[in-house]
Amino acid sequence: MSANSREALRLYKSLHRTVQKVFREDRPAMFAARDKICEEFEKNRKVSNENAIAELINQGNDVNRILTEQVVQLKKVSQDKYHMKIRDETHMFENNPFREDVTDEEYRAANRSSRRRGGSCDEAKKDSDTKKPGC
Repeated sequence: MSANSREALRLYKSLHRTVQKVFREDRPAMFAARDKICEEFEKNRKVSNENAIAELINQGNDVNRILTEQVVQLKKVSQDKYHMKIRDETHMFENNPFREDVTDEEYRAANRSSRRRGGSCDEAKKDSDTKKPGC
């Protein structure tokens, strides 16, 4: 068994474990992901070019990382409320807090002003805080 074959088998098993962890308690999603993994590996079973195999393994590792770090599940608990399952591995992107007291026009103006100065969105938020008393 070549090194790429061992790596492909390791990736296959890892993807299945990741799917079981990510889609726990959601059988339809788990079965759909499992079927997609099997389908993709079966489709590429006859690939013999070492470079192509290495590229497919890299693509599979990327998929595994995305599933682990970026996929979250929501469950509707009432008309307008959801429960989000966040795992320890889930990558938390930097978010700015939502502010209802800023109009769309104030938001756009602060972002335009910040961009002209070469700043970030956080700096635009600070600008709008200083210009608007009581925020």
